[in-house]
Amino acid sequence: MGPDLHVDTLVTAVLTVALLPLAALPALGVVVRRYGRLAGWPLLAALGLLASASALAAFTVFPLPRPGQLVCDGGSVVAGWQLLPLGSILPIVGDVGEVGLVSALTGFAFLQVFLNVVLFAPFGFFLHQVTRWRIATVVAASAGTSILIELAQGTGVFGLYPCPYRMLDVDDVLVNTLGGALGALLSRAVASRAFANPVPVPDLAPPSAPRRAFALVVDLLAVTTVSFATTVVIVVTLADGGSLSAAQERIDHAVISIAINLAAGLAVVLVPSLLARDATTPGQLLLNIAPVDVDHGGRPHRGRLATRWAVRWVPWAIIPSLLPVLLVGELLSVLARRDRRSLSDLASGTAMRSRPALAAARAGAPRDDAVEDPA
Repeated sequence: MGPDLHVDTLVTAVLTVALLPLAALPALGVVVRRYGRLAGWPLLAALGLLASASALAAFTVFPLPRPGQLVCDGGSVVAGWQLLPLGSILPIVGDVGEVGLVSALTGFAFLQVFLNVVLFAPFGFFLHQVTRWRIATVVAASAGTSILIELAQGTGVFGLYPCPYRMLDVDDVLVNTLGGALGALLSRAVASRAFANPVPVPDLAPPSAPRRAFALVVDLLAVTTVSFATTVVIVVTLADGGSLSAAQERIDHAVISIAINLAAGLAVVLVPSLLARDATTPGQLLLNIAPVDVDHGGRPHRGRLATRWAVRWVPWAIIPSLLPVLLVGELLSVLARRDRRSLSDLASGTAMRSRPALAAARAGAPRDDAVEDPA
């Protein structure tokens, strides 16, 4: 953390920019549970929802003001809000008479309205594709998301900044909601097509490599977010109103960084897997898969779960730059082996199964381990 980087920027990036994408992550779980696999178009729709949510989150807070750039006059936060419906839209109509239709439609005021509609249309489209909610529900969700965004902008990211650096505009809520409604209406037309409604399967086959990869990515996002947020909290605590850069230098020691990474990995991945009935991590639970003991097909004992965690997460905690090598190694092992076991599987004596397959096994139903997952 350099001396020119304000801690509010870090907290904003962790808490606000990640908010909408994290809220959209369950879309992957919806697809798996509805179709029994990561089916083609529904998977693309879930990823589209994640991408559109990420875009909305980024546009909400970026660009951030640099330290010293934001000047506050000490007045009321609400005083800077535009709360008159159509107050920033009606002037566009007046511009048509003054400068002509073409100039008005290429002016900043109209382009701002148009882009706000365009920005929310993909969100409404993909939200409807994933959830298949009623149009009115998707419109309400778009309105609620827009209100959240406007409040973040109009309150200086909920008070993280001493004053707003963007204006809250009620008209943005109106046009954003319009964009979400247009996207949902387009989605309703697409939702009737055959490609958007693949046939569900029982989900008893071994989970596919993409499905396992998404589970790992979810865990990785959670671990790195917790590690980063922990680092920020420690820096702020050590600074105690003093120099943030000096506080950062105090925790830059390799041992401290490793300890933070290990603690994040323990809290987010290992502890939940030890406590969960199916020994699942958050990512595995979301993608509806779980590890099993290769010897008896049941829940792995704690030693094997700890070994599995250590093989996958300890090298990353010690040398984070090894992450791409670790991920590639895990993926290549899954793709190369007929039993689809990764390096951490092999080291710990475990394998991956879908949770519906485990439930069927507990109930005494036959399990089809030989069937390939079509996803």
